[in-house]
Amino acid sequence: MKRKNLAVQRIDKALISGVVGRTNQIHSVPEADQAEMAIPSYLSKDMTVCEFGCGIGAFLPTLSKNVAKTYAIDLFPQYAYELAQELNLNIVFSTSLNTIPDNSLDILLAVEVLEHLDDLKASLEIIFRKLKPGGKLLMSGPTESTLYKVGRFVIGYNKYHDYHRNDVYDLCQGILENGFELEKTVYFPNRLILLNLICLFRADK
Repeated sequence: MKRKNLAVQRIDKALISGVVGRTNQIHSVPEADQAEMAIPSYLSKDMTVCEFGCGIGAFLPTLSKNVAKTYAIDLFPQYAYELAQELNLNIVFSTSLNTIPDNSLDILLAVEVLEHLDDLKASLEIIFRKLKPGGKLLMSGPTESTLYKVGRFVIGYNKYHDYHRNDVYDLCQGILENGFELEKTVYFPNRLILLNLICLFRADK
Protein backbone atom coordinates (compact mmCIF):
# COMPACT_ATOMS: atom_id res chain seq x y z
CA MET A 1 0.00 0.00 0.00
CA LYS A 2 1.35 3.39 -0.94
CA ARG A 3 2.24 5.45 2.11
CA LYS A 4 0.21 8.61 2.44
CA ASN A 5 2.23 11.80 2.28
CA LEU A 6 1.32 13.93 5.28
CA ALA A 7 4.24 16.34 5.21
CA VAL A 8 3.46 19.70 6.75
CA GLN A 9 2.47 22.08 3.97
CA ARG A 10 4.17 25.46 4.09
CA ILE A 11 2.42 28.53 2.75
CA ASP A 12 4.03 30.28 -0.18
CA LYS A 13 6.12 33.22 1.10
CA ALA A 14 4.80 35.59 -1.56
CA LEU A 15 1.25 34.85 -0.47
CA ILE A 16 2.09 35.44 3.19
CA SER A 17 3.79 38.72 2.28
CA GLY A 18 0.72 39.83 0.39
CA VAL A 19 -1.64 39.00 3.24
CA VAL A 20 0.62 40.61 5.83
CA GLY A 21 0.90 43.68 3.65
CA ARG A 22 -2.87 44.03 3.59
CA THR A 23 -3.43 43.29 7.26
CA ASN A 24 -0.35 44.84 8.85
CA GLN A 25 0.36 41.83 11.04
CA ILE A 26 3.19 39.30 10.97
CA HIS A 27 2.79 35.92 12.65
CA SER A 28 4.91 33.01 11.49
CA VAL A 29 5.76 29.60 12.89
CA PRO A 30 9.33 28.39 12.24
CA GLU A 31 9.55 25.33 10.05
CA ALA A 32 11.52 23.56 12.76
CA ASP A 33 8.65 24.05 15.20
CA GLN A 34 6.25 22.44 12.75
CA ALA A 35 8.59 19.50 12.25
CA GLU A 36 9.16 19.03 15.98
CA MET A 37 5.45 19.10 16.69
CA ALA A 38 4.93 16.33 14.11
CA ILE A 39 1.42 17.60 13.56
CA PRO A 40 0.59 15.40 10.54
CA SER A 41 1.23 12.21 12.47
CA TYR A 42 -1.79 12.99 14.67
CA LEU A 43 -4.21 13.72 11.80
CA SER A 44 -6.72 11.58 9.94
CA LYS A 45 -9.58 12.29 7.56
CA ASP A 46 -12.35 11.62 10.09
CA MET A 47 -11.06 14.09 12.69
CA THR A 48 -12.36 17.47 13.82
CA VAL A 49 -9.49 19.80 14.73
CA CYS A 50 -9.14 23.34 16.07
CA GLU A 51 -6.21 25.72 15.93
CA PHE A 52 -6.55 28.00 18.93
CA GLY A 53 -4.78 31.32 18.36
CA CYS A 54 -4.31 30.73 14.63
CA GLY A 55 -2.73 34.12 13.85
CA ILE A 56 -1.94 34.32 10.14
CA GLY A 57 -2.92 30.66 9.75
CA ALA A 58 0.41 28.91 9.15
CA PHE A 59 -0.94 25.47 10.09
CA LEU A 60 -4.36 25.76 8.45
CA PRO A 61 -3.44 24.35 5.01
CA THR A 62 -2.09 21.18 6.64
CA LEU A 63 -5.03 20.84 9.00
CA SER A 64 -7.82 21.45 6.51
CA LYS A 65 -6.23 19.12 3.95
CA ASN A 66 -6.00 16.14 6.28
CA VAL A 67 -9.06 16.28 8.56
CA ALA A 68 -12.83 16.30 8.18
CA LYS A 69 -13.46 19.68 9.81
CA THR A 70 -11.20 22.53 10.89
CA TYR A 71 -11.94 25.37 13.29
CA ALA A 72 -9.68 28.41 13.61
CA ILE A 73 -9.96 30.65 16.68
CA ASP A 74 -8.27 34.00 17.09
CA LEU A 75 -9.04 37.45 18.50
CA PHE A 76 -8.35 38.77 15.00
CA PRO A 77 -9.36 35.92 12.65
CA GLN A 78 -9.61 38.18 9.61
CA TYR A 79 -5.92 37.67 8.90
CA ALA A 80 -6.12 33.90 8.63
CA TYR A 81 -9.54 34.20 7.00
CA GLU A 82 -8.09 36.17 4.10
CA LEU A 83 -5.34 33.58 3.72
CA ALA A 84 -7.92 30.78 3.71
CA GLN A 85 -9.85 32.61 1.01
CA GLU A 86 -6.71 32.88 -1.09
CA LEU A 87 -6.02 29.14 -0.74
CA ASN A 88 -9.68 28.09 -0.95
CA LEU A 89 -9.55 26.35 2.43
CA ASN A 90 -12.70 25.09 4.15
CA ILE A 91 -12.26 26.58 7.63
CA VAL A 92 -14.78 27.65 10.28
CA PHE A 93 -13.50 30.90 11.84
CA SER A 94 -14.47 32.44 15.16
CA THR A 95 -13.16 34.67 17.92
CA SER A 96 -14.28 32.30 20.71
CA LEU A 97 -13.99 28.62 21.58
CA ASN A 98 -17.54 28.81 22.90
CA THR A 99 -18.86 28.64 19.33
CA ILE A 100 -17.55 25.05 19.04
CA PRO A 101 -19.85 22.24 20.26
CA ASP A 102 -18.83 20.48 23.46
CA ASN A 103 -17.15 17.06 23.11
CA SER A 104 -16.58 17.60 19.38
CA LEU A 105 -12.81 18.07 18.93
CA ASP A 106 -10.31 15.28 18.37
CA ILE A 107 -7.33 17.66 18.59
CA LEU A 108 -6.85 21.24 19.72
CA LEU A 109 -3.61 22.86 18.59
CA ALA A 110 -2.23 25.76 20.66
CA VAL A 111 1.14 26.95 19.35
CA GLU A 112 2.76 29.69 21.46
CA VAL A 113 -0.60 31.02 22.60
CA LEU A 114 -1.54 29.75 26.09
CA GLU A 115 1.17 31.88 27.72
CA HIS A 116 -0.70 35.00 26.59
CA LEU A 117 -3.99 34.19 28.35
CA ASP A 118 -5.09 36.30 31.30
CA ASP A 119 -7.28 33.55 32.77
CA LEU A 120 -5.52 30.28 31.97
CA LYS A 121 -7.75 28.13 34.21
CA ALA A 122 -10.98 29.33 32.61
CA SER A 123 -9.57 28.78 29.11
CA LEU A 124 -8.34 25.28 29.96
CA GLU A 125 -11.75 24.38 31.34
CA ILE A 126 -13.32 25.41 28.02
CA ILE A 127 -10.68 23.51 26.02
CA PHE A 128 -11.30 20.39 28.11
CA ARG A 129 -15.04 20.70 27.53
CA LYS A 130 -14.67 21.07 23.76
CA LEU A 131 -12.42 17.99 23.40
CA LYS A 132 -13.88 14.53 23.03
CA PRO A 133 -13.05 11.99 25.77
CA GLY A 134 -9.44 11.10 25.04
CA GLY A 135 -9.07 14.11 22.75
CA LYS A 136 -5.61 15.65 22.41
CA LEU A 137 -4.24 19.05 23.34
CA LEU A 138 -1.02 19.70 21.39
CA MET A 139 0.70 22.81 22.70
CA SER A 140 4.03 24.61 22.79
CA GLY A 141 5.27 27.36 25.06
CA PRO A 142 8.36 29.34 26.04
CA THR A 143 10.66 28.34 28.91
CA GLU A 144 11.43 32.01 29.69
CA SER A 145 14.99 30.90 30.35
CA THR A 146 17.86 33.41 30.33
CA LEU A 147 18.78 32.27 26.82
CA TYR A 148 15.19 32.68 25.70
CA LYS A 149 15.06 36.23 27.11
CA VAL A 150 18.36 37.10 25.44
CA GLY A 151 16.90 35.89 22.16
CA ARG A 152 13.83 38.07 22.65
CA PHE A 153 16.09 41.05 23.31
CA VAL A 154 18.16 40.39 20.19
CA ILE A 155 15.11 40.26 17.92
CA GLY A 156 13.56 43.32 19.54
CA TYR A 157 10.72 41.79 21.54
CA ASN A 158 12.07 42.87 24.93
CA LYS A 159 9.84 45.97 24.83
CA TYR A 160 6.84 43.70 25.30
CA HIS A 161 7.69 43.14 28.94
CA ASP A 162 4.24 41.79 29.86
CA TYR A 163 3.78 39.81 26.66
CA HIS A 164 3.74 36.43 28.43
CA ARG A 165 1.62 35.73 31.51
CA ASN A 166 3.08 32.25 32.21
CA ASP A 167 6.11 30.17 31.30
CA VAL A 168 5.62 26.71 29.84
CA TYR A 169 6.16 24.98 33.19
CA ASP A 170 3.24 26.89 34.71
CA LEU A 171 1.20 26.07 31.62
CA CYS A 172 1.91 22.36 31.92
CA GLN A 173 1.05 22.35 35.61
CA GLY A 174 -2.20 24.17 34.91
CA ILE A 175 -3.10 21.74 32.16
CA LEU A 176 -2.46 18.74 34.42
CA GLU A 177 -4.62 20.30 37.13
CA ASN A 178 -7.53 20.66 34.72
CA GLY A 179 -8.18 17.07 33.75
CA PHE A 180 -5.38 16.29 31.29
CA GLU A 181 -2.73 13.59 31.23
CA LEU A 182 0.72 14.23 29.71
CA GLU A 183 1.53 11.82 26.87
CA LYS A 184 4.67 13.25 25.26
CA THR A 185 7.19 16.08 25.62
CA VAL A 186 9.63 17.39 23.00
CA TYR A 187 12.49 19.70 24.04
CA PHE A 188 13.17 22.41 21.46
CA PRO A 189 15.74 22.68 20.06
CA ASN A 190 17.23 20.24 22.62
CA ARG A 191 17.70 19.74 26.36
CA LEU A 192 20.96 21.71 26.46
CA ILE A 193 19.65 24.73 24.55
CA LEU A 194 16.09 24.69 25.79
CA LEU A 195 13.87 27.47 24.47
CA ASN A 196 10.47 25.81 24.17
CA LEU A 197 8.61 22.73 25.31
CA ILE A 198 6.19 21.00 22.96
CA CYS A 199 3.72 18.79 24.81
CA LEU A 200 0.91 16.41 23.94
CA PHE A 201 -1.86 16.00 26.52
CA ARG A 202 -4.92 13.75 26.57
CA ALA A 203 -8.30 14.83 27.95
CA ASP A 204 -8.94 12.33 30.75
CA LYS A 205 -12.74 12.09 30.79
